[in-house]
Amino acid sequence: MQKSFKIGKGGNDIIKADKAYDLHNLYDFVGVILKTKDRYLQLLFSPNSEYGEKEPPVLLNFEDVDYLEFSPDFGTRTLSGLAEIGYKNPEDRDDDWLLNEEQAASGDHLFFRMDGDEFVRLHCRYADLIEEAKE
Repeated sequence: MQKSFKIGKGGNDIIKADKAYDLHNLYDFVGVILKTKDRYLQLLFSPNSEYGEKEPPVLLNFEDVDYLEFSPDFGTRTLSGLAEIGYKNPEDRDDDWLLNEEQAASGDHLFFRMDGDEFVRLHCRYADLIEEAKE
């Protein structure tokens, strides 16, 4: 997997071009856009109204998705926050422990743990973080 970003050491933020996007503390999770025909996924985050008001909205774009898994109850209740980000070896199903950026290999899955232990687990050819204009 090629990425335009790295996961921060604490598993709370994404770093792109020396800018840290603290998705755990400063952002709210908004939702997903999935285009199966194009094998394309987006995760949408908006700035938290209390803590992230100066932050821009961000999209995480995943192109040529070749593995995608949602936790069984993902999408059946409101999810507002991201707990942590890391990596998992494809064969490793114990999601209590995530690999950090230095431990991960290009074939490992990206793992986004949301509040309530819901998750998105994926692998793709290319991943990017896009900063959107503020409304």
